[in-house]
Amino acid sequence: MMKLGFSTNAFTNRTLFSAINTINEIGFDGIELVVDTPHAFLPLKQEYLVNIKNHLKQKNLQVSNLNANTVLGWYQTKTNIEKFEPSLSNKNSALRNWRISYTKKTIDLALELNSPSICITSGLKNNNSNEELLLFKKSLDIVAEYAEKKNILIAIEYEPGLLIENSIDVWNLFSNDFKNIGLNLDTCHVSVLHENICDIINKFNKKIFHTHISDCKNNIHYHLLPGLGELNFEDIVSSLNKINYNGFLTAELYPYYEKPEDTVSKAFIYLKNLIN
Repeated sequence: MMKLGFSTNAFTNRTLFSAINTINEIGFDGIELVVDTPHAFLPLKQEYLVNIKNHLKQKNLQVSNLNANTVLGWYQTKTNIEKFEPSLSNKNSALRNWRISYTKKTIDLALELNSPSICITSGLKNNNSNEELLLFKKSLDIVAEYAEKKNILIAIEYEPGLLIENSIDVWNLFSNDFKNIGLNLDTCHVSVLHENICDIINKFNKKIFHTHISDCKNNIHYHLLPGLGELNFEDIVSSLNKINYNGFLTAELYPYYEKPEDTVSKAFIYLKNLIN
């Protein structure tokens, strides 16, 4: 049976412990921890990590996924911010290696927090995308091999405007070398790209390692509360049931950072009714 999670990226105006408390009190099964500022930019101090582990255990809250899509914390002393860079496809080897190292640290954290997966993205799509695609593949092989040894899944999230932009781009990354590379399905991104969500679910099947759920309207890239847009979540859940998906549906609703408590409550009511 599918489980419900909620991402901490809606809690950027709250502490991580406040997020854990709220997500648990409302009734969610799990929490997605965003491995970035303000809650968990790596490396974490040992005392802080121990407190996180103890708090999760006390609340009996699973970690649904570690979200390593952005590294805003890298820009703390810099002015020009691009949240997806430095990326695994960056042509600057020093920056690319920094992101590889950061991703490995995320994998280590996943092991510490019993998270089954981490999700990652590529960098931006630039003029020389072929070269960057090769660099991304090499980086991906490195982190996938590292994760395989620790039994952690790598869920790739595609997004409009990125080098890995659509479902075909992700599919083409799969190889026989690493079985732990799969998809982080994001319902909003699929809709923005005019892709058929149910077809993608059927195609990727067991390669769907984790799911971000949010609504979308007029194909605009804005993660709406489920039920406020145009997506047919009954069909989506039905398709997931047909492939026996028993992972997390994690609500990713970062636009609602001003009132996350209200958002958690509304999302839980909608999603709980959806999967029951």
